[in-house]
Amino acid sequence: MSTPSPNGSGARLGTQLRGKLAAGYKKRGKTKGDLVLHHSFKCRADVPLAAEMQLLHFLHAESDPDVESVVYEPSAEVTRLAGSANAKLVHAAVTLKDGTRVWRRLIQQLPDTVERVEELVAMVGKGALAEIARVETIDRDLLTANPVRLRNALRATSWIAAAKHWPLIDHKLQILKVVRARTSTFEEVINLGEGAQRALFGAAVLELAFAGSLGHDLFELPLTAVSVFHPTMKEA
Repeated sequence: MSTPSPNGSGARLGTQLRGKLAAGYKKRGKTKGDLVLHHSFKCRADVPLAAEMQLLHFLHAESDPDVESVVYEPSAEVTRLAGSANAKLVHAAVTLKDGTRVWRRLIQQLPDTVERVEELVAMVGKGALAEIARVETIDRDLLTANPVRLRNALRATSWIAAAKHWPLIDHKLQILKVVRARTSTFEEVINLGEGAQRALFGAAVLELAFAGSLGHDLFELPLTAVSVFHPTMKEA
């Protein structure tokens, strides 16, 4: 007898997961790279990441306060706007807080020597690509420059993923009121709730931090009970 899904869709959990990962498996091809599924709070979806570079970029983008949203599998958008020949050249489509739209390439090492990239760069900002501001090339050295940030982002996204089915707006409003009144530690924030609510307050404050709504020390020090959250420079 099949086990019904918790969301009532009728499809078993394993079937749902295989469906989410199908595109990732196809993109990975016959290589032996890891394929992992992570929840992105910046696009409110579970996203398959087919290689180490994609995971590193995911952690970097999710923790970047200047990033509003990310499409981690942008091939459909690139094909529609720039043709199928360019689909494999773009690894992420990013929208910044100011509305700027950027296509990103992820490569192991600079310089970028792949053919057609210069041609794609010349296309942006014109015609069908008028809304794309630029093509950014990001290498592994840039993504790994701050190991503390990456480790904290991995832990924080796990907290956030665990709370993805709960609305956190009330938790966030309570946190903002407290932190804007005085700098608070992670322990003080999670202690705003009791029992399971503590985890929801933890997820909420980490979302606020990585969304740029609160200042924090998560790029300098490991995430612990004494990690600090404070008003942003604009509010100070």
